[in-house]
Amino acid sequence: MNRILEKQYTGFVLSLVVLIVIFLPLACTDYAFLDEAHQLWHNNDGSNYSMFIVQGRWLMGLFMDQFFLHIHSIVQLKIVRIFSFFSWVLFLWEYFRLGRQWQKEIGFSPTLLLAGGLYIACSPSVAIYIGWGSCFQVGIASLFGLWSGHLFFTKLMSGDRGFRIFDWKTIVIFLFALVSLFLYQTAFAVFLLPFVFCLITKKTTLPWRIIRYEVGGYLVLSALYYLCFLLSFKQSSFQPGSRTALTRDIAGKLGFFFSTPLSQAFSFDFLYDMRGIFSQVFPIVMMACWVFFFWRLDRSKPIRKLAFIAGVIACGMLIYAPLLVAKENFSSYRTMFMLNLAMTLILLDTLFALTVRTPALVLGCCSLLFAVVGFRNFRYNFLAPLAREYQLVRHHFEVNYKNTIDTVCFLRPPETLFHKPFGINTFRDEFGVPSTFKDWTPEPLVRQFILEKTNDRVRAGKTIILQFATREPYEQKRSGDRPDILYFDPELLFQDSTP
Repeated sequence: MNRILEKQYTGFVLSLVVLIVIFLPLACTDYAFLDEAHQLWHNNDGSNYSMFIVQGRWLMGLFMDQFFLHIHSIVQLKIVRIFSFFSWVLFLWEYFRLGRQWQKEIGFSPTLLLAGGLYIACSPSVAIYIGWGSCFQVGIASLFGLWSGHLFFTKLMSGDRGFRIFDWKTIVIFLFALVSLFLYQTAFAVFLLPFVFCLITKKTTLPWRIIRYEVGGYLVLSALYYLCFLLSFKQSSFQPGSRTALTRDIAGKLGFFFSTPLSQAFSFDFLYDMRGIFSQVFPIVMMACWVFFFWRLDRSKPIRKLAFIAGVIACGMLIYAPLLVAKENFSSYRTMFMLNLAMTLILLDTLFALTVRTPALVLGCCSLLFAVVGFRNFRYNFLAPLAREYQLVRHHFEVNYKNTIDTVCFLRPPETLFHKPFGINTFRDEFGVPSTFKDWTPEPLVRQFILEKTNDRVRAGKTIILQFATREPYEQKRSGDRPDILYFDPELLFQDSTP
């Protein structure tokens, strides 16, 4: 088994196959999810840039502005998603290429590296990054974070005790870190991936010097980014957004971390529903099992065991630091990639230690679990309902829109729209959420429909879009049945389409 795993391309090829199987329908599926409609309609007015620069994502705004400038229709949104797909193909390639170097340096099992790559391919976070065009740059941000972390770690392991300012490698580490952070702050946590493998392998014997420099380097680079972020507004007409404000509520943030992000991280790739009993119990059981079996497997002194368990939790908090220092408490899957990956690797390491005589069987079972759950997460909890919603709404528009229409009345559906026809629940604002449920989606979506049908941006811009959150005022408006008004009711469209 190890002989097969040690082949140079085995892990990458297996992970790539899984990635292709899960995301293949993207090449032939049309839909516009949440912010995509806004970014497409506003693709030539600069608002895509201004939306993100105030959030500390200057490069993301630049990428978004330039990329969407060349996207003119909902059909072409597939280009953005396919670009994101290939960025994660490249990330997987680099994960295995650099991971083999860490493996030689640290000495961890190739089975763990392969399992980690297969998890990445099936991760719910990657499903969002690829399926939601508004997150297409996260793969690139993660790549730069990975490269920065790799250079830092290899420099640290080479024995250098200081990091000279004018050392070329230190400058490249800093530049790569800034690119990652100015694209998507939480993606920079991938910087810590080699350290996570080192933490897992060394466990209770990890040298203090490695901890000090790795943690210090991560915090210093993050602080330098934040300084650059603040300085960037000195010569700008923009002001930092509310989401970038720092918090002083330490107790509240600790409660938030332990109640939600850490629980999600111990859920493998099962979607974490705070309203579900399974979602509440499963991560607690996984954490308890990990502590119990680690305690029995490790023969070091109790103090060292406790220190390692505390170190794992501290590592998780360090990974999630960009969200813990901000006032906002919202653990969406697009912020959870590295934290989920780190805790999954730690769980897998303990599992492999318990089943040392059957690594191939355990790896196969874990891989099958990841693939099945990842396949269902993307195909059935994300893609299928969104594609159906778009199909129904677009067909209704194409059949009923006339040149005489100057007003559109849109009744936004309930958040649970997909529950009855698809049997799925909503998870944050990502899985199982109708695009037209959010108040910022119907207007740009309908305007984009009109633009694509008439090729007249002025007409699309002048059309009056009235939104309704409840049915009663919508029905009152509709009772007039005026020929110059087009009415949208996605919930009714789903009911009429049900056999």
